Amino acid sequence: MLGVGEIFEKLWQSCAFKRESLSIINQDLCSAQGFVLAQDIVATRPLPPFDNSAMDGYAVRIEDAGKEVKLAGRTLAGESNAGFVLTQGVCHKVMTGSPIPRGTQAVVPIEQVIHSNEHTILLPADVKDSQNIRFAGEEIALDSVILPKGKRLGALDLGLIASQGLSHIKVYKKPKITLFSSGDEVIEPGEVALDHQIYNTNATTLRALFAQYHHESCYKGILPDDRQSLREILCALGEYDIVVTTGGASVGDADLLKATLHELGAEFIFDGVNLKPGKHLSIALLGESIFIMLPGNPLASLLHVYTIILSFLEFCAGASKYYLKAHIGCVDCDVALRNGVQTLLLGEFRDGVFYVFNRGKFGSSALINVWKNNAIALMDENYVKISAKESIRCLLFDNDFEEECRFINTRRSL
Repeated sequence: MLGVGEIFEKLWQSCAFKRESLSIINQDLCSAQGFVLAQDIVATRPLPPFDNSAMDGYAVRIEDAGKEVKLAGRTLAGESNAGFVLTQGVCHKVMTGSPIPRGTQAVVPIEQVIHSNEHTILLPADVKDSQNIRFAGEEIALDSVILPKGKRLGALDLGLIASQGLSHIKVYKKPKITLFSSGDEVIEPGEVALDHQIYNTNATTLRALFAQYHHESCYKGILPDDRQSLREILCALGEYDIVVTTGGASVGDADLLKATLHELGAEFIFDGVNLKPGKHLSIALLGESIFIMLPGNPLASLLHVYTIILSFLEFCAGASKYYLKAHIGCVDCDVALRNGVQTLLLGEFRDGVFYVFNRGKFGSSALINVWKNNAIALMDENYVKISAKESIRCLLFDNDFEEECRFINTRRSL
């Protein structure tokens, strides 16, 4: 079976068509948060757009430092003083954000001057060139790329775009995602459970997690453990870019999903992961739809989402950064690992330390174990032991993305 790094390579090769065929839409700026940019945002106006004062004070010339100068006018924020030129022996009152007159070499704060009378002021002797002046373009230069194509848009990004006067931008249309659970033993919250039944936690958790990372999904219910019914449902899913299922991905007698997909001619990109816990993960292509088959065990399912699926969804959405960001921390204890298999460790990342949960021993079905922690670490198959205070890379559950995959721990990664 493949390791996580090898799986990424196969996914990028096999599913590049989804990324390359994304539709582009013209989105209103106020509702563009969470979309991925389909264009470079180029500065058509510098920021600041004009030389302006950083403080309430007086626009002056350097040669007048320590001298009495004549007050020649005043400019408030939003006003223009285009026709005024500052000369020696003259000052001009300005407010924070207001344009400064041509010829201004510094702005002296109000509290640093002495008023001789209504028409003159005495300047301090230590006036420095360019002090308290914000020059046009010092934050954003004209024609510079403010935000690159492929950027997942947040609130601050939208503010930068608004500074250029844009009301609409080109973004990628979000992939259409649907979600199913699987198994006759699974029932929905709100129903009355019999002794042999379990509540569906996966659908609620995954939909909320996808939404947290700006991926919209719809839930279609529980797939039946009946071959003909399952076949009919799968054949009707061609409108969806990505179909996510939980359960039905292992080798149990009643797990018919993979068998039915094979019958329908699906091409399996991979079937299983060299990973402990949670080896049961498969991804297949059926027509234009991508089927992601997660295990039914809640913890194993979530671990796959954090290590592989969130990155894959970002890739399919057109984002330029699609690997979850790695954080470096020291391990708090010795941990023994099994050679030859990649291992996921649960833990709490706090103040630069990764506190390993239960010394790396936990079951793949206990959702409460994820709730007790905030991070995971993925150790490759060559690790047999981690020593206390050793530095490793880990992923936080509330995380951002980066351009390179740096979170898989190898003996060469730090």
